[in-house]
Amino acid sequence: MAILNEQDLKAQIKTGSFSPAYLIYGEESYLKEYYLSQLKKKLVDPAFESFNFHRFENSNIDLDDVFKDAQMLPMMSEYNFVLVRDYPVEKSKSDIKLLEEYLADAPDTTVLLFLYDSVTPDVKSASFKKVIKAFDKAGSVVNLEKRKESDVAKLLVSGAKKRGSVITLDNAKYLISVCGNDMVILLNELDKLSAFAKDKEITKEIIDNMATKCLQARVYDLSKGIAAGNADLAYNVLNTLFAMKEEPVVILSVIGGVFVDMYRVKCAKTGGMGYDDVAKYYNYKGREFALRNATRDCAQLTEKQLRQALDVIMETDLKIKSTSADKNLLLEELVAKLFLIMKGVSYA
Repeated sequence: MAILNEQDLKAQIKTGSFSPAYLIYGEESYLKEYYLSQLKKKLVDPAFESFNFHRFENSNIDLDDVFKDAQMLPMMSEYNFVLVRDYPVEKSKSDIKLLEEYLADAPDTTVLLFLYDSVTPDVKSASFKKVIKAFDKAGSVVNLEKRKESDVAKLLVSGAKKRGSVITLDNAKYLISVCGNDMVILLNELDKLSAFAKDKEITKEIIDNMATKCLQARVYDLSKGIAAGNADLAYNVLNTLFAMKEEPVVILSVIGGVFVDMYRVKCAKTGGMGYDDVAKYYNYKGREFALRNATRDCAQLTEKQLRQALDVIMETDLKIKSTSADKNLLLEELVAKLFLIMKGVSYA
């Protein structure tokens, strides 16, 4: 039938024009759970749920059992709804063949949903490509990716209103930069901030005092301290990360990502472009704030400094992964080297 985007799926649910089968996967867990709940709400009468809703949620699922339930006629309802969560279709060619045979002659009275959430399928594998092709031909395929930062910010603005508080679009974007772009985490934070603000506005000050910073946001503070030559800020953040038992290799990975962002923005500026142009060439969907931060933090830095910074980050990465040296000490040494680079000391 079709490969759908989120708006197409929303329209199908609203009008009741359901496909006989759906394959839903993607990065955004909140959206996957949301549309599962919307499908169930439309398809299943709670009074007859035990008859018309069939759930399969473990790796030992037998597809014969799935399709046996899928062939059942609904009881006192228009549809039979079958949910198969995180099924490992790659485990055998015969399973894919069974799926293809079912989808080629799927009953109109059943809606079959293959949902991938806890398991991230390898979309480039030959097996999963066959699954996509089978669902595309007989049903619908939906890849629910991260929403754009502006869309998530609008959701937070409307969400605050529903919770009896107010947040401006700018502060919603700031909350995303502090907590990351995972919508489940953001909505949980919004619950907390709205309860604190009550019927008043969620200000930047409230976000700074109440919101739980994600690792990425903390490392942004660290990198901001390095770029600004603020050793106290940088080492305070690093010591906080150590106290939180964050893995050094993960901290280093995020530091590397921040400096890559700055290098990309700086190169774009040299070429007469802005961070919006960088977003077009790289995957920053839902993370546009990263490029705004990079633009701010690299303003006084040169391309040469940023290249040198990336070189010492790569050297540290190699040491952390290939030697028995104290990993926290290696990170402290890296921060010291980065400060020297920011002051103009060359490592070429």
